[in-house]
Amino acid sequence: MDKRVEENTRVKKAITRAFFALLENKSFEEIAVTEITNKAKVSRMAYYRNFNSKLEILEYFLAQIFEIMAKELGEEIEFWTLEYGRVYYRVMKEHRDSILLLDRLGFSGLILNAFNATNEEIAGDMPRSSIERYRLYYAAGASYNAMIYWLKGGCKESADEMSRHFLEFIGIKE
Repeated sequence: MDKRVEENTRVKKAITRAFFALLENKSFEEIAVTEITNKAKVSRMAYYRNFNSKLEILEYFLAQIFEIMAKELGEEIEFWTLEYGRVYYRVMKEHRDSILLLDRLGFSGLILNAFNATNEEIAGDMPRSSIERYRLYYAAGASYNAMIYWLKGGCKESADEMSRHFLEFIGIKE
């Protein structure tokens, strides 16, 4: 990988980690760019080279999570299969603290938008005129809601159990 790309990725991750650490004790609005850059040990120039706003940091973080999920699923995956669910619930559990923090701070819509974008990518072209396109959003909304409550409840069920249960709920046979 190009050294500039590696350094850019390192800076973005440092900024993201710093921002999430600050969000633990301060509101989104209270956090200044200077605090983020100081905590991340990067310059303001590095911050603004990578992000135009604090919201972009959250969008970047969520895109990274769902990119992990998409990469693990591979090219040939279909929306909501048993394997899809297993990966989805496992990746969400791995990022539990951050997802719940964003939910608690009122960014559920941002999480769901990132999830929808990933699912649209997986589903491929959907006819704009067909009512069938809404199946994706029904399933995404329901699985997202279940995932949030599963995370809040301590993830007592396995990712496999959650995936199987969701398949049963939406009427898909394994």
